[in-house]
Amino acid sequence: MSLLSDNQSLARFCLQAAEQPSLAVDTEFIRQSTLSPKLGLIQLFDGQHFALVDPLAIDDWTPLQTLFAAPHICKILHSCTEDLEAFATINITQLTPLFDTQLAAEVIGWGGSIGYARLVEQITGAVIDKSEARTDWLARPLAPAQLAYAANDVKYLLDVYQRLLSEFKTPQQLEVLFAEGQQLLQCRQHQLPDQFKFLEIKNSTQLNSRKLAVLRDIVSWRFQYASSKDLALGLVAKDAQLLELAKRRPATPESLLNIPGMATRDMRRHAKLLVELIQQAKALAPEQCPQRFYHLDRFAGEKVVLAELGQAVKEAAASSGLPAPFLSTRRQLHEFFNWCWRVSDEQRSQLPVPEYLRGWRAELLKPFLPKPAHIDF
Repeated sequence: MSLLSDNQSLARFCLQAAEQPSLAVDTEFIRQSTLSPKLGLIQLFDGQHFALVDPLAIDDWTPLQTLFAAPHICKILHSCTEDLEAFATINITQLTPLFDTQLAAEVIGWGGSIGYARLVEQITGAVIDKSEARTDWLARPLAPAQLAYAANDVKYLLDVYQRLLSEFKTPQQLEVLFAEGQQLLQCRQHQLPDQFKFLEIKNSTQLNSRKLAVLRDIVSWRFQYASSKDLALGLVAKDAQLLELAKRRPATPESLLNIPGMATRDMRRHAKLLVELIQQAKALAPEQCPQRFYHLDRFAGEKVVLAELGQAVKEAAASSGLPAPFLSTRRQLHEFFNWCWRVSDEQRSQLPVPEYLRGWRAELLKPFLPKPAHIDF
């Protein structure tokens, strides 16, 4: 097994793969300290030939972009969210149609979040060797054992795909799965603006308006700084640290670093700037601070509304015949809750439409969802 490490070799593979009906796809990447994944390898299998593509050597991705966008070739991946992020770093943003085997197993009732190795063993009996799981995929050269390990991640995908395909009971189930694949591709186009990323911080609803203003500004700063340096968010400051700073609002770098857990090298580096941001947020006029919740006249409380949303998902799942965990993740539920009750009407226009109200989910969920009275779907 060898690497395709020039543009011509990749183009030749893509040309022959375009004649096949399906293509197994996987990636290997490193994401230990960076905000974006660092793509180290692309694995492809068209049922006839393998291709292990070296993204460190290729600079013309046009043939692969064309292959991935070809509507007559089904692209099969397993748990594809991070793979899609990795592909976006080389400007590949279309995989159409996309069949995610983990999601497919969930749709047909085999359970959620099934790992690739377990699925392969369940369907084919083959046992996947995971001994190279900690490989540095950016290092060169890659050893034969590492390449063989990587190839195994696509070797069985077509068999898994065919078996799962045979288990779909209705055309509608398959349509929903393919529609979800396209919605996953579109997620990058629906990111929260920086100034609203505080909504995603766990337990942020416990803060009052002034503390939320602090949290909003330091969370926004963290994302902008991490993006400029391509650093993982947690390496700049952890969510729990930012929440604690919003609660305590220290007035000096010394008082900030005296808070338990704050005297780390990274916090020392940013202590002065964080205090400046905190002081600026403390000086804002009340109307410039976010409220904990809006539309309180029709708001029964966070726990009550979240429970109502959970019940709405169960009812929609029973009505549609789809598993509730496939219909809604916890992140999607909180995204809708935040959109309805944690921003003002003016602010809502600046946010992306929640996944509950986009694509195939909208039709299934809208009849069951609680919402503020004046918001129309």
